[in-house]
Amino acid sequence: MKIIHDKDTSPTQQLHASIMSFWITQVIGTVARLGIADLLAGGARDSDSLAAELGVHPGALFRLMRGGVTAGILEAVSERTFALTPVGEGLRSNVPGSLRELAIIQTDKSHWLPWGLLSEAVRTGRSTTQAALGSDIWGHFARHPDEAEHFAQAMGNLSGLVASELTHHIDFAPFARVADIGGSQGDLLAQVLRAHPSCRGILFDLPRVAEGAKTALKSRGLASRVDVVAGSFFEPGMPAADAYLLKHILHDWDDDASITLLRQLHAAAPSGARLFVVEFVIPDNRTPDSSHLMDLNMLVVADGRERTRDEFQALLSATSWKVERIIPTRSGTSIIEATKA
Repeated sequence: MKIIHDKDTSPTQQLHASIMSFWITQVIGTVARLGIADLLAGGARDSDSLAAELGVHPGALFRLMRGGVTAGILEAVSERTFALTPVGEGLRSNVPGSLRELAIIQTDKSHWLPWGLLSEAVRTGRSTTQAALGSDIWGHFARHPDEAEHFAQAMGNLSGLVASELTHHIDFAPFARVADIGGSQGDLLAQVLRAHPSCRGILFDLPRVAEGAKTALKSRGLASRVDVVAGSFFEPGMPAADAYLLKHILHDWDDDASITLLRQLHAAAPSGARLFVVEFVIPDNRTPDSSHLMDLNMLVVADGRERTRDEFQALLSATSWKVERIIPTRSGTSIIEATKA
């Protein structure tokens, strides 16, 4: 059930494929969760031997892998033998651009269940995570550290895609201290520091996240170059730095919360400090764009939102940050560069 919209498919067929596309999402997520792509990294294997290794039902695994062929992530080499397609390679662990963790977290409770209540989110204009999970998304992750780990790794993998664009467009050499606010495991900051050996880093995040970041930074050989600071970006106490990174943070929050965050950051920043906001920027309301779907995701999951160029300009101006330029990148995100006014 590949979703193909072309002249050979009728509008009804196109609509039917779109309606059933959540089946494809769950096939991909289950293949990712079981680690099948890693087991196929060395070449094609039969589903029965894989089932024995994974401890799952052989008939059901065969049916899953046959579904993976329709999903475009596997190919059938013979009757019950399968190999990865180039698309399926992206579900392997520890490969550049891996989307395995993203596939897992998008099909797990934290995201899947709130999306099942989209109509309620549209009715009320509020996130449905409380109704679906019994808490907001961050409370859910605190109670389910396994999901929190998948989420952190997924965001880290996406950071890798963004980091090359950020370091290509921005020269961080003039900045002695670069602070990643809400930097999770430090994936983005690590790549900035590797590209600019003269810089020191500051990683700022919640206490439970910051503790894990210390281990991650040590494993990358960057512990001596990064100060890990724990706190909340809604309260005083953010660190002073010459440049700040805010990657996919503002889209988690509504305008009021984002203004509070940006004001706290402005208060901590020295005169002339630079702010680099990395977010999707909605191009307009008429042209089909993936940012429109991401905007719905933020409504459902976190009471957040994606924003247009003008909305970012208004948000930053209201908190005394002067927007210098907005740089689109090939990753689909944009870099909004601002200065402390």
